[in-house]
Amino acid sequence: MNGFKFCMRLFFIVFVSLLLGSCASTKVISSWSLETVPSGTMKKVLVLAVMNNRQNKEVIERTMADELNKVGIIANTATNEFSPKGFSGLTEEQITEKLRGSDYSSVMIISLQDKETEDNYTPGSYYSTPRIVGYSRYYRRYLVVYDQMYTPGYYTVSTNYILEADIYTVNDGDELIYSAQTKSYDPNSVSSLAQSFSKSIIKELQEKSIIVFGK
Repeated sequence: MNGFKFCMRLFFIVFVSLLLGSCASTKVISSWSLETVPSGTMKKVLVLAVMNNRQNKEVIERTMADELNKVGIIANTATNEFSPKGFSGLTEEQITEKLRGSDYSSVMIISLQDKETEDNYTPGSYYSTPRIVGYSRYYRRYLVVYDQMYTPGYYTVSTNYILEADIYTVNDGDELIYSAQTKSYDPNSVSSLAQSFSKSIIKELQEKSIIVFGK
């Protein structure tokens, strides 16, 4: 019975580790916002990712727009609205100028600022594994011994991403109302990165009352 419990505990630890490893972890490392954000700024938002990789651009735009929609913000992607190269080569000022006169109240511009790699060392460790060696009729239980095993230490390389999100008003003076940088720790896919990044940004926008769920 003790051996069975040990195996179940080991299985649970491995399962949780794999589950957590499939999700990226993103932290807002710096941010700024206007003390008073103009009313209606987040009524309708265009999400624009400025990136060379078209597939990554589309995934990040779509994920952010979907997450904004979930909290009651009307949002669309620049790729859907203006084609993948609709804003290619434009500065932030030129982007807001192009959108002036549209029904968008603001534009969120997302960009990759840095990509970092880190070497991580996991030290070796000893652990015990159960092994049934017989059955005792007298005690009416299995006889279990524990073999000592050693796992050697190893190095892994993780990749972290610094993303920035800037929100500008479109028809109210093209003003910067919010800017933040995030750090995502070793995401295993672009989708995982986009999901974690979007949720982190939206959570802070809610904490700053720039967007309010249901309004």
